Amino acid sequence: MWRLFRPEDKAFEPYGKGTAEIKRVMRQRVEEGRFEGFGLLRIPPRGEFPRHNHPERDEVYFVTSGSGTLLVGGEEVPLSEGCVVYVSGEEPHGLSNRSDEPLVVFYATAFA
Repeated sequence: MWRLFRPEDKAFEPYGKGTAEIKRVMRQRVEEGRFEGFGLLRIPPRGEFPRHNHPERDEVYFVTSGSGTLLVGGEEVPLSEGCVVYVSGEEPHGLSNRSDEPLVVFYATAFA
């Protein structure tokens, strides 16, 4: 099985919590495959993608531009362009952008 997804067919939309925007390029149900979704997060200067968890899905972040902070557990981990992070969905996690430039992060989620 294979599927083609075109990011240009999707738009950024408000995430609903915090100040981040999300572009959901792919979303699947568990019966459609192991990967639940992938897309982009855009966090404005001084913005936040709030802490959250999703025990049924693990997540990988890849910082495509900008810099920010991973909020995971009780820690704050600096991130810069090119960083890749794996986070268990059971661990509360989020992103913060304390810079003057947008932070753009590619995300991929897989069912745990």
